[in-house]
Amino acid sequence: MTLGLGNIRALMERLGHPERAFRSVLVAGTNGKGSVTTLLESILRAQGLRTGRYTSPHVFSVAERIAVDGAFVSIDEMEAAAARVAPLRDEIPYSYFEALTAIAYLLFADRRVEVAVLEVGLGGRFDATNVVEPDLAIVTSISLDHRRILGDTEEEILREKLGVSRAGKPLLVGALPARLRAIADERAAGEGFPVSGPAELGTASVVEPMFDGAWIELCTPAADYGRVRLPFGGAHQAVNALLAAGAAERIVGGPLTDVGRAVADAWIPGRFQCVHRNGRTFVLDVAHNEAALIATADHVAAYQDRDECALVFGLLRRKELFAAPERMIRAFGRICLIDPGLEPGSTDPANAPHELLANCFAPHLPNAAADVILWNRAGERDDPLVRLLRWLDDPRAPVKTVVVMGSHRVVEEVGRRMFAAQGGVGT
Repeated sequence: MTLGLGNIRALMERLGHPERAFRSVLVAGTNGKGSVTTLLESILRAQGLRTGRYTSPHVFSVAERIAVDGAFVSIDEMEAAAARVAPLRDEIPYSYFEALTAIAYLLFADRRVEVAVLEVGLGGRFDATNVVEPDLAIVTSISLDHRRILGDTEEEILREKLGVSRAGKPLLVGALPARLRAIADERAAGEGFPVSGPAELGTASVVEPMFDGAWIELCTPAADYGRVRLPFGGAHQAVNALLAAGAAERIVGGPLTDVGRAVADAWIPGRFQCVHRNGRTFVLDVAHNEAALIATADHVAAYQDRDECALVFGLLRRKELFAAPERMIRAFGRICLIDPGLEPGSTDPANAPHELLANCFAPHLPNAAADVILWNRAGERDDPLVRLLRWLDDPRAPVKTVVVMGSHRVVEEVGRRMFAAQGGVGT
């Protein structure tokens, strides 16, 4: 990924400025971006708008990144758009992400999208998605991640992500601590845009929490939307639904219709995605930073018996973990550490299973016993991942819930291998 807008601006100019053909919303933040993007797109579509959705990274297929009216575009469409971008490589040294962003904007323009909801890839100020002039921007949450690029403190990271804001255009923010909200308010006062957080947006009260979602009461100053079924697990998703509803109201200029169905139907691969198989629940979740891993582990611990839960986990070496390993040990009686391999478009090295054990989990094991299994990769003839998946799929294994999380590559590989016979989990 290349930070900076020079390449993407040059691409847009050479391609005839497709980013100007549709209205847009930029969704930045450390965690929750994918959920908010998906919920908002679904709500806007329910208002009769022709919508585009751009998310990253993908889990099972690159086509997941780009959707029009809720349906993934085809690989053929992506290849046709890529054929318009590829000849420019000699004069514009664009990155993989910049190329995919250009392809998304071309397809949105070609398909006559009215409003596109765009998940920021990294940061905000210099992310390729930020070449648009959005009608509205969202910053979902802030925690320490990508510190080598965005900064060493949450304050520095927020300032980078606030780069998606625009003078005169609304900015919505999630449940930020007071010191961070003050930074957003200061930027808003200096640049002349309204900022709204949960207190201004309304209420989203959880009335019936569940492992795979929740029923919430959703109410904004514009309308009381009643009981709404959230399709994603975790209490934090209620704020995400409030952000999506508040953003949609500002885009359409008033109260919304059919919000309950739109929220319930929202779906994105690998975000606390529950799949039931052979009497067992498998959860595919791309939580891969400190805050997200803690949120998922705590949610599992609140609903499931630790001794009946297994975790399959692998992580890139550049990710920093602090309290998350201890919380994972509290939630899972069996932990399988694996080498995730390389993620698509990435050259970042991964943690070997013994490195994860020694550096992250071992310091906490004396206080909370757990079965930790290291699954090292081998040749294709003796792939230990195959043996791991067979064990997890064996009805005799003393496990009721299996959570696969960490690197997108872990979720993709385990999900693809386990559920290919069912037509895949990414479709």
